[in-house]
Amino acid sequence: MKKSTLSLIILLTPFVVGFLFGFLVGNCSGRHHTLRSIAKESASVVAETVPSEEETAQDSSNVYEEPQMKEIIYYTRRIPYSTEFADLNEVHLQTARKVGLSRIPDTRDDVAKYRLRKIVDNDYYVIDRLQYSIPYLTAGTAAELDAISRAFNDSLRSRQFPEYKLIVSSVLRTREDIARLRRSGNPNASDNSAHCYGTTFDIPYTNYFREEETDEFMQPFELTKVLGEVLRDRRNAGKILVKYEKKEHCFHITVR
Repeated sequence: MKKSTLSLIILLTPFVVGFLFGFLVGNCSGRHHTLRSIAKESASVVAETVPSEEETAQDSSNVYEEPQMKEIIYYTRRIPYSTEFADLNEVHLQTARKVGLSRIPDTRDDVAKYRLRKIVDNDYYVIDRLQYSIPYLTAGTAAELDAISRAFNDSLRSRQFPEYKLIVSSVLRTREDIARLRRSGNPNASDNSAHCYGTTFDIPYTNYFREEETDEFMQPFELTKVLGEVLRDRRNAGKILVKYEKKEHCFHITVR
Protein backbone atom coordinates (compact mmCIF):
# COMPACT_ATOMS: atom_id res chain seq x y z
CA MET A 1 0.00 0.00 0.00
CA LYS A 2 1.26 3.41 -0.84
CA LYS A 3 2.14 5.81 1.88
CA SER A 4 -0.35 8.37 0.55
CA THR A 5 -3.23 5.89 0.65
CA LEU A 6 -2.35 4.80 4.18
CA SER A 7 -2.19 8.38 5.33
CA LEU A 8 -5.66 9.02 3.87
CA ILE A 9 -7.16 6.00 5.67
CA ILE A 10 -5.61 7.10 8.96
CA LEU A 11 -7.00 10.58 8.44
CA LEU A 12 -10.58 9.41 7.63
CA THR A 13 -10.84 6.68 10.28
CA PRO A 14 -11.79 9.03 13.19
CA PHE A 15 -14.58 10.57 11.09
CA VAL A 16 -16.02 7.18 10.08
CA VAL A 17 -15.86 5.85 13.62
CA GLY A 18 -17.50 9.01 14.98
CA PHE A 19 -20.30 8.77 12.41
CA LEU A 20 -21.03 5.16 13.21
CA PHE A 21 -21.00 5.82 16.97
CA GLY A 22 -23.40 8.74 16.61
CA PHE A 23 -25.77 6.69 14.50
CA LEU A 24 -25.86 3.87 17.02
CA VAL A 25 -26.36 6.21 19.98
CA GLY A 26 -29.20 8.07 18.24
CA ASN A 27 -30.97 4.86 17.33
CA CYS A 28 -30.84 3.58 20.92
CA SER A 29 -32.02 6.90 22.24
CA GLY A 30 -35.01 6.88 19.89
CA ARG A 31 -35.92 3.33 20.90
CA HIS A 32 -35.68 4.29 24.56
CA HIS A 33 -37.91 7.30 23.93
CA THR A 34 -40.46 5.09 22.18
CA LEU A 35 -40.54 2.62 25.09
CA ARG A 36 -41.04 5.44 27.56
CA SER A 37 -43.96 6.78 25.49
CA ILE A 38 -45.62 3.35 25.40
CA ALA A 39 -45.19 3.00 29.17
CA LYS A 40 -46.79 6.41 29.74
CA GLU A 41 -49.74 5.58 27.48
CA SER A 42 -50.29 2.24 29.26
CA ALA A 43 -50.24 3.94 32.65
CA SER A 44 -52.78 6.48 31.36
CA VAL A 45 -55.11 3.72 30.14
CA VAL A 46 -54.87 1.91 33.49
CA ALA A 47 -55.58 5.14 35.36
CA GLU A 48 -58.69 5.69 33.24
CA THR A 49 -60.06 2.15 33.63
CA VAL A 50 -59.43 1.65 37.37
CA PRO A 51 -62.18 3.49 39.38
CA SER A 52 -61.21 5.71 42.24
CA GLU A 53 -62.14 4.90 45.84
CA GLU A 54 -64.83 7.58 45.76
CA GLU A 55 -66.39 6.13 42.59
CA THR A 56 -66.30 2.62 44.07
CA ALA A 57 -68.05 3.80 47.25
CA GLN A 58 -70.63 5.67 45.17
CA ASP A 59 -71.39 2.60 43.04
CA SER A 60 -71.76 0.31 46.06
CA SER A 61 -74.16 2.78 47.69
CA ASN A 62 -76.45 2.52 44.65
CA VAL A 63 -76.73 -1.29 44.89
CA TYR A 64 -80.31 -2.26 46.00
CA GLU A 65 -80.55 -5.04 48.53
CA GLU A 66 -83.92 -6.70 49.08
CA PRO A 67 -84.92 -6.83 52.74
CA GLN A 68 -84.73 -10.24 54.36
CA MET A 69 -88.25 -11.38 55.27
CA LYS A 70 -88.62 -12.91 58.71
CA GLU A 71 -91.48 -15.29 59.44
CA ILE A 72 -92.85 -15.11 62.97
CA ILE A 73 -93.99 -18.41 64.47
CA TYR A 74 -96.41 -18.70 67.39
CA TYR A 75 -94.98 -21.67 69.26
CA THR A 76 -98.08 -23.02 70.94
CA ARG A 77 -100.43 -25.94 70.45
CA ARG A 78 -103.23 -25.31 68.01
CA ILE A 79 -106.72 -25.47 69.44
CA PRO A 80 -108.77 -28.32 67.91
CA TYR A 81 -111.17 -25.92 66.19
CA SER A 82 -113.66 -28.52 64.97
CA THR A 83 -114.35 -29.85 68.47
CA GLU A 84 -113.81 -26.60 70.41
CA PHE A 85 -116.15 -24.56 68.19
CA ALA A 86 -118.98 -26.94 67.39
CA ASP A 87 -122.12 -25.00 68.34
CA LEU A 88 -124.83 -26.27 66.00
CA ASN A 89 -126.50 -23.95 63.49
CA GLU A 90 -129.85 -24.71 65.13
CA VAL A 91 -128.54 -23.32 68.43
CA HIS A 92 -127.26 -20.23 66.62
CA LEU A 93 -130.67 -19.72 65.03
CA GLN A 94 -132.57 -20.13 68.30
CA THR A 95 -130.31 -17.58 70.01
CA ALA A 96 -130.57 -15.14 67.09
CA ARG A 97 -134.37 -15.27 67.13
CA LYS A 98 -134.39 -14.75 70.87
CA VAL A 99 -132.05 -11.73 71.14
CA GLY A 100 -132.06 -10.34 67.60
CA LEU A 101 -134.55 -8.76 65.23
CA SER A 102 -138.14 -9.83 65.65
CA ARG A 103 -138.67 -9.80 61.89
CA ILE A 104 -136.35 -10.43 58.95
CA PRO A 105 -136.01 -7.32 56.73
CA ASP A 106 -137.48 -7.89 53.26
CA THR A 107 -135.14 -5.56 51.38
CA ARG A 108 -132.13 -3.43 52.16
CA ASP A 109 -134.32 -0.35 52.19
CA ASP A 110 -136.22 -1.85 55.12
CA VAL A 111 -133.10 -1.91 57.28
CA ALA A 112 -133.49 1.79 58.04
CA LYS A 113 -136.62 0.92 60.04
CA TYR A 114 -134.64 -1.08 62.55
CA ARG A 115 -132.39 0.23 65.27
CA LEU A 116 -129.19 -1.27 63.98
CA ARG A 117 -125.60 -0.13 64.04
CA LYS A 118 -123.64 0.14 60.81
CA ILE A 119 -120.17 -1.32 61.14
CA VAL A 120 -117.28 0.24 59.22
CA ASP A 121 -113.54 -0.24 58.84
CA ASN A 122 -111.60 0.80 61.93
CA ASP A 123 -108.33 0.21 63.77
CA TYR A 124 -109.21 -3.42 64.60
CA TYR A 125 -111.16 -4.93 61.71
CA VAL A 126 -112.14 -4.28 58.10
CA ILE A 127 -115.32 -5.13 56.22
CA ASP A 128 -114.89 -7.45 53.27
CA ARG A 129 -116.48 -6.65 49.93
CA LEU A 130 -119.97 -7.84 50.77
CA GLN A 131 -122.13 -9.30 47.98
CA TYR A 132 -124.94 -11.04 49.82
CA SER A 133 -125.15 -9.16 53.10
CA ILE A 134 -124.98 -5.63 54.43
CA PRO A 135 -122.81 -4.22 57.28
CA TYR A 136 -125.44 -3.85 60.01
CA LEU A 137 -125.67 -5.50 63.42
CA THR A 138 -127.60 -5.04 66.62
CA ALA A 139 -125.87 -2.72 69.09
CA GLY A 140 -124.89 -5.59 71.39
CA THR A 141 -123.51 -7.69 68.52
CA ALA A 142 -121.50 -4.76 67.17
CA ALA A 143 -120.05 -4.20 70.66
CA GLU A 144 -119.01 -7.86 70.88
CA LEU A 145 -117.33 -7.66 67.48
CA ASP A 146 -115.38 -4.68 68.81
CA ALA A 147 -114.39 -6.66 71.91
CA ILE A 148 -113.20 -9.67 69.89
CA SER A 149 -111.15 -7.60 67.45
CA ARG A 150 -109.60 -5.50 70.23
CA ALA A 151 -108.65 -8.62 72.16
CA PHE A 152 -107.06 -10.06 69.01
CA ASN A 153 -105.06 -6.87 68.54
CA ASP A 154 -103.99 -6.83 72.20
CA SER A 155 -102.86 -10.45 71.98
CA LEU A 156 -100.65 -9.69 68.99
CA ARG A 157 -99.10 -6.66 70.68
CA SER A 158 -98.48 -8.40 73.98
CA ARG A 159 -96.48 -11.07 72.17
CA GLN A 160 -94.72 -8.47 70.01
CA PHE A 161 -96.16 -10.00 66.87
CA PRO A 162 -96.76 -8.01 63.66
CA GLU A 163 -100.08 -6.16 63.64
CA TYR A 164 -102.97 -7.56 61.61
CA LYS A 165 -106.68 -6.83 61.50
CA LEU A 166 -109.61 -9.20 61.37
CA ILE A 167 -111.85 -9.31 58.30
CA VAL A 168 -115.63 -9.47 58.59
CA SER A 169 -116.95 -11.38 55.59
CA SER A 170 -120.69 -11.84 56.16
CA VAL A 171 -123.14 -9.83 58.25
CA LEU A 172 -126.91 -9.11 58.03
CA ARG A 173 -128.94 -10.76 55.27
CA THR A 174 -132.33 -9.58 54.08
CA ARG A 175 -134.84 -11.82 52.31
CA GLU A 176 -133.74 -10.14 49.11
CA ASP A 177 -130.11 -11.11 49.83
CA ILE A 178 -131.15 -14.70 50.54
CA ALA A 179 -132.93 -14.92 47.19
CA ARG A 180 -129.87 -13.55 45.37
CA LEU A 181 -127.64 -15.97 47.26
CA ARG A 182 -129.89 -18.88 46.34
CA ARG A 183 -129.77 -17.93 42.67
CA SER A 184 -125.96 -17.99 42.87
CA GLY A 185 -126.14 -21.68 43.79
CA ASN A 186 -124.93 -21.35 47.36
CA PRO A 187 -126.32 -24.22 49.48
CA ASN A 188 -126.24 -22.03 52.61
CA ALA A 189 -128.96 -19.76 51.21
CA SER A 190 -131.59 -20.58 53.82
CA ASP A 191 -134.41 -18.52 55.25
CA ASN A 192 -133.49 -20.05 58.58
CA SER A 193 -130.11 -18.37 59.00
CA ALA A 194 -128.89 -16.55 62.07
CA HIS A 195 -127.49 -13.92 59.71
CA CYS A 196 -131.03 -12.65 59.17
CA TYR A 197 -131.43 -11.31 62.72
CA GLY A 198 -128.45 -8.95 63.09
CA THR A 199 -126.76 -11.08 65.73
CA THR A 200 -124.31 -13.02 63.58
CA PHE A 201 -121.16 -12.38 61.59
CA ASP A 202 -118.38 -14.43 59.98
CA ILE A 203 -114.62 -14.01 60.39
CA PRO A 204 -112.40 -15.84 57.85
CA TYR A 205 -109.46 -17.79 59.24
CA THR A 206 -107.56 -18.00 55.92
CA ASN A 207 -107.06 -14.28 55.41
CA TYR A 208 -106.12 -11.32 57.60
CA PHE A 209 -105.67 -7.67 56.75
CA ARG A 210 -102.43 -5.76 57.13
CA GLU A 211 -102.16 -1.97 56.94
CA GLU A 212 -98.56 -1.96 55.71
CA GLU A 213 -95.96 -4.60 54.95
CA THR A 214 -92.76 -4.94 56.98
CA ASP A 215 -89.88 -7.40 56.96
CA GLU A 216 -91.75 -9.49 59.56
CA PHE A 217 -94.86 -11.49 58.72
CA MET A 218 -97.09 -14.30 59.99
CA GLN A 219 -98.89 -17.05 58.12
CA PRO A 220 -102.71 -17.12 58.45
CA PHE A 221 -102.66 -20.43 60.37
CA GLU A 222 -100.34 -18.84 62.96
CA LEU A 223 -102.67 -15.84 63.33
CA THR A 224 -105.62 -18.20 63.69
CA LYS A 225 -103.97 -19.66 66.79
CA VAL A 226 -104.25 -16.21 68.37
CA LEU A 227 -107.82 -15.69 67.15
CA GLY A 228 -108.82 -19.15 68.36
CA GLU A 229 -107.65 -18.32 71.89
CA VAL A 230 -109.66 -15.10 71.86
CA LEU A 231 -112.83 -16.84 70.65
CA ARG A 232 -112.39 -19.65 73.18
CA ASP A 233 -112.15 -17.14 76.03
CA ARG A 234 -115.22 -15.21 74.86
CA ARG A 235 -117.19 -18.42 74.38
CA ASN A 236 -116.20 -19.75 77.82
CA ALA A 237 -117.35 -16.44 79.28
CA GLY A 238 -120.81 -17.09 77.78
CA LYS A 239 -120.62 -14.18 75.34
CA ILE A 240 -120.80 -15.97 71.99
CA LEU A 241 -121.59 -19.15 70.09
CA VAL A 242 -118.99 -20.28 67.54
CA LYS A 243 -119.14 -22.72 64.64
CA TYR A 244 -115.96 -23.68 62.81
CA GLU A 245 -117.02 -23.70 59.15
CA LYS A 246 -114.60 -25.83 57.12
CA LYS A 247 -116.26 -25.32 53.74
CA GLU A 248 -116.71 -21.58 54.19
CA HIS A 249 -113.25 -21.18 55.79
CA CYS A 250 -114.58 -18.99 58.57
CA PHE A 251 -115.73 -18.80 62.19
CA HIS A 252 -119.51 -18.39 62.27
CA ILE A 253 -120.22 -16.31 65.39
CA THR A 254 -123.54 -15.45 67.06
CA VAL A 255 -123.64 -13.10 70.04
CA ARG A 256 -125.66 -14.26 73.02
